Amino acid sequence: MNQAGGRPRVDAGELIRQGERVAARVGVVGPRLAARLAAREAPEARQMLDDVRSVLQRLADLGADAEGRARRPVPVLGAHALADQLMVFVHDVAVFGQDADRAAAHAVLRDLAARL
Repeated sequence: MNQAGGRPRVDAGELIRQGERVAARVGVVGPRLAARLAAREAPEARQMLDDVRSVLQRLADLGADAEGRARRPVPVLGAHALADQLMVFVHDVAVFGQDADRAAAHAVLRDLAARL
């Protein structure tokens, strides 16, 4: 991440690499959380899944804004699909987003990684 005019600058490749790191964690953690939730073992499992889905929505909104599309709710898929959803939205922001969009997406991913 570089600084441009005092603002962080994230290139597309760096954002995709960060997305891949987080997606790998989500791919492992998501199904475990879903299993715990199904077994009614942990209410924090629902909160974490909700947190991941909130990040997905934020990334989808950034991508929609960058492409000039209307924002839409992210479909709620099973926990096994969360990593794939995340990467679709990361790619949208990486390809279509401006520096500020990529920096915002990078920050959202960094925050999620810290909570996983």
